[in-house]
Amino acid sequence: MKYSINTRRNKIIIIGTIFLLVLLVIMTAAYKQTLHKSATINTSSHKQNIHKQEEKNTSSSKKCSLEVRVGLDKKVVIPNPNTTKGQISVSLINHPGVDHINKTVYPNYLADLSFAGFDKPVFVSSYVVGNMTGTSDSISHVSRQTKNGIKEEEISGSCLALFVTTGIDTFKKLKKEDWDTYFLKSYFVIIDYQNGICYKKSTDFTLPNIHSWLDLSAVDLTGDGTQELIVSHCYNKSTDFGVYQANADTHKIKEIYSSFQDFEEYGDFIDRLAFEGELLNDYKVLLKFPCIGYSKTVSMITDGGYRENELHKKREDKWGCINFVSMWNKNGKLRKKLAKKPGNVFLYTLDGFSCVKNKDGTMQLKLTRSICIGHRSESVGYMCIYLEYDNASDALVIKNAEYVNANNI
Repeated sequence: MKYSINTRRNKIIIIGTIFLLVLLVIMTAAYKQTLHKSATINTSSHKQNIHKQEEKNTSSSKKCSLEVRVGLDKKVVIPNPNTTKGQISVSLINHPGVDHINKTVYPNYLADLSFAGFDKPVFVSSYVVGNMTGTSDSISHVSRQTKNGIKEEEISGSCLALFVTTGIDTFKKLKKEDWDTYFLKSYFVIIDYQNGICYKKSTDFTLPNIHSWLDLSAVDLTGDGTQELIVSHCYNKSTDFGVYQANADTHKIKEIYSSFQDFEEYGDFIDRLAFEGELLNDYKVLLKFPCIGYSKTVSMITDGGYRENELHKKREDKWGCINFVSMWNKNGKLRKKLAKKPGNVFLYTLDGFSCVKNKDGTMQLKLTRSICIGHRSESVGYMCIYLEYDNASDALVIKNAEYVNANNI
C-alpha cells in the first residue's frame, strides 16, 4: 500500500515538472518574439529618421542664405545670381538724407548689374527683400544701420527687388538744383538668388532728385502665396503707385496697375473716375461711388468745419479774393448758378497710400484723397478708397469707400 502511494506521488511530481518546463519554454519563445518585433520596429524607425534627415539635408542644400547689409558698407555690391550659391552677401547704402551728395560719395551708389543686361553701372536707390517669384522656405537676414543702432530683421524669401536708374554717367548731373532725370531711364530689377534668375522691367517711375526715393514693398496682393512688388512715390505733394508681378514661367515682370497708365489711357485715375459728388441744400454734400453702391451725405459745417456765414457771404470781396465755398444763400438754399456748375465737388491729389489687411486675410490698397469744394484749397474732408485685386479681370477694382471728416484724418 505504501509503495503504491509513493509511486503515485512520484508520477504527479514528474507530470508537474514537465508542465512547468513546457510552460517555461513557451514563455521564453514568446519573450524572444517580442524582443525581435521591438528590434524590427526600432530599426525601421531609425531608418525612417535617417531618410527624413537626408530629405531635410537635401532640401536645405537647395536653400540660399541671403544677407543684406544696408548702410554698413561704403559701396553698393550686388552679386550675380548665376554665379553665387549658398551664402550670399549684398551691400546697399541708406538714403543719403540730403539734397545733394558730394563727388566722393556718388560713385558708391553705382553698381555693376551687367548680368541683368546693363552695359554701364547703374544708380541703385530703393530696395525690398521678399518672396516675389514663388514659394520659398529660404530666410533672408537684413541688417540696417539706423540712428539708434543696427536693426536686425529676418524676412521670408530670397528675392531682392531694386529700383535702378541708368544714364547718370557724370557727377555733374547730380549737382543740379532740380536733378532732371525725367529723360533718364529707370528700371525695376528682381533678383531671385535661390533659383539664379533675374527679372527686369523699364518703368515710367523716375528719381526726380537724390532725396526723393521710391517706396518699395513686397505684399501678396493677389492671394496666390507669392508677393507682388508694390511701388509708391510721393513727389510735389502727390503720390503715384503701381503693382508689379514677376512671372516665373516667362521670367518677365508684368504690370498689374500703374497710376501713370491710368492717366495716359483715361486722363485720370481709377478712383477719381468712379467718384461723383453733388452739392445739396442746407449746406450738405452728397458723395457717391455708384460702381459699389456707396453713398453718403456730409455737412459742410459739422463735418467740414466751416462757419455758416462763410458759406453764404459774397463770392468776391473788394480786394478781388474769391470765396470758393459761397455756394449757398443765407437760408441754406443753393445758389443754382454757382452750385450747378460741373466739377464743384471733386477728389484731389493722392494724400495717402498704404496696404491694409482685412480680417479674412486679403490685402487691399488704401488711397486717401481730399474732397474739394469749388477749388483745391477748400475741402470738406477726406475719402478713403480701397482697391482689391480681381482675379477674373486680372486688375485692381474699387472694393469699398469710407468718408473721414476733416478733424479725424
